[in-house]
Amino acid sequence: MRALLSLVSALSGLLLPLLIAAPAQAASFDCSKATAADEVAVCRDGVTSSLDSEMGGLYFAYEKVPMFMGANGARHDDAEAFLAARGKCGADITCLRKVYTDRIAALKTNIEASMQQFFALQNGEPAAPGLPAGVEKVIAGYAESCKQLGGALVAGADRPLTMSADLDRDGVADYVLNPQNLQCSAAATAFCSNGGCQIDIALSGDGFAKPIEVLGGAPTLTQSDAGTVAKVWVDGSNCPKAAADDACWATYEWADGKHTVTYAASPAPAM
Repeated sequence: MRALLSLVSALSGLLLPLLIAAPAQAASFDCSKATAADEVAVCRDGVTSSLDSEMGGLYFAYEKVPMFMGANGARHDDAEAFLAARGKCGADITCLRKVYTDRIAALKTNIEASMQQFFALQNGEPAAPGLPAGVEKVIAGYAESCKQLGGALVAGADRPLTMSADLDRDGVADYVLNPQNLQCSAAATAFCSNGGCQIDIALSGDGFAKPIEVLGGAPTLTQSDAGTVAKVWVDGSNCPKAAADDACWATYEWADGKHTVTYAASPAPAM
C-alpha cells in the first residue's frame, strides 16, 4: 500500500501545477500558434480552455503512470482518437466541451485503473475476497486446473489479479481476471505460456457463469464514448495486415447485452 500511496503522491505533485494554470490559456498546446478551427475555438472560449487545461494536466500525469507491457500503445491510440474527435468538432463549442468532458472522465478512469494494476503487479495483490459467488467459482477453477496437473497453487500466489467495471452496461460490476501472478507447483506454464495468459472476462449479465476466455496479456480497461471497454494484447495473427513491429489489440465492447470484438494494430512499445 505504501508503494501505491507514494505513486499517488508523486502524480499529485506533477498534476497540481497544470490544473491551476490560467483558464484563458490552454495547457495542451500553444494558443499563440493555434491555426486549426478547433484549437482557435478552445483558446477563445474560457470554459473550454479550462477543460483543456484540466485534460492536459491529467494526460501529463497519465504518461507518468507505469504501464503493463503493450499498454503504452493503447494510451497513444486513445490520445490520437481524442485529437481526431476534437478536430471533427471544428469551432462548435458544444461539441468541443463534450469531447473534453468525455476525455477527462476517461483519463481519470484510466489513471485509477493503471495505478491499481501497477500496484497489484508490484505487490502480488490477489483478487479481493468477498467477490460475487460466480466470480469466486471462476477463481476456484484455477485451483482445480492446477490440481488436475498434480499440483497445488502456491500460497500467496493463489488468486488472480482482478479489475472491475460495468462492461455489459447493466449497472452491475463485471470482472476481468488475469492469472499472470498464479503459481502452480506442478507446472510453471499452467496458466500462461508464450502465447499469453488465459484472461477471463466474467459478466454479471449471465451470473458470471460463462466467462469470455481471451488468450493474451496486458488486459486494460478503457473509457469509450459508449462506456468502458476491455482491451487485451493478443497474438499478431489476429491483425494480418499489421506491420512487423506492430502489436495487436483486441477490444471487447458491449451493447444491448451482446459483445463485439475488434482488432487493431499499433506500434509495439519499447520493452
